[in-house]
Amino acid sequence: MSTDLPPTPDRRSELVEFILLARDRGTSDEFISKLLRDYGWPSREVERAFFEVYEGLLGRPLPTPRGTSGEMARDAFFYLLAFVTLGIWLQALGEMAFIFIDHLIPDSLSNGYGFYDSSWQVAFALARLMVAYPVYLGLMRQINRDLAHYREKHFSGVRKWLTYLTLLVSAIIAIGAVIAFLTSFLRGELTLRFLLKLLVVLVLDGGVLWYYFDWIRRKPAPKVLNLAHE
Repeated sequence: MSTDLPPTPDRRSELVEFILLARDRGTSDEFISKLLRDYGWPSREVERAFFEVYEGLLGRPLPTPRGTSGEMARDAFFYLLAFVTLGIWLQALGEMAFIFIDHLIPDSLSNGYGFYDSSWQVAFALARLMVAYPVYLGLMRQINRDLAHYREKHFSGVRKWLTYLTLLVSAIIAIGAVIAFLTSFLRGELTLRFLLKLLVVLVLDGGVLWYYFDWIRRKPAPKVLNLAHE
């Protein structure tokens, strides 16, 4: 009978028993691990078997490290909700600025456009701003508190990927605004009203780019070890 294939992965107790017997004969864990991997055992199965070995020897489970899938899911939830609420209150603030510009510089082609015609739009934008902005502040406060307490979170893939995705969206908006400006300029259709709205977009979007580019590059403060002896 051929013995070219290793035992099936679900027979982990047999693997644990092999590791225990090899350790009893003085074989190092490094050699056992390499031997099993070279024989064809998946690295994950070998690691789990060693987990069981050491849990049995110590009589207690291995401590769960921070940054596990549950911890990363929590961080992803905070970051996603923070960036979504950021988009909501920024869009509401920009919409309110647009409404103000429309009333400051009325469009001569729009007849009968008054303040009360846009009252619902103003109320809806104000409601979004009043709800989304406090939620965003609370989430960012919690995120920054976690970053201050857990240095490893500065290097989290969740933080980097979602922040750079937000920066990508902001950069696309800024590029689109510049393209719109150049299109109107080349066609000779620039108006003060259009320029003011473009300025609102660039100021809000530029603020996001400036803040989060600086935020994502921040490094954790070095820990100061107290080496003084009493």
